[in-house]
Amino acid sequence: MYMNRAGEDGHVPGRKPRFFRVGEEWYFHTREGAPMGPFNDLDEAEQGLHDFLEFLALADPAILSRFYASLQTH
Repeated sequence: MYMNRAGEDGHVPGRKPRFFRVGEEWYFHTREGAPMGPFNDLDEAEQGLHDFLEFLALADPAILSRFYASLQTH
């Protein structure tokens, strides 16, 4: 069963696992549903997610806009 995250109140929305495996390769889903990877193992996928979130936090708004636009075309 899922619990509310920090700052959330009320009904807990359905959530899917962030990490998944295809064959021997690991991936993670972005909030937008885009698969990111492949990674050699779960540890690398977790580091990839960390790096991705850091990119989102630090990227120039124009770069982020182009990134989000690219997700909609795939």
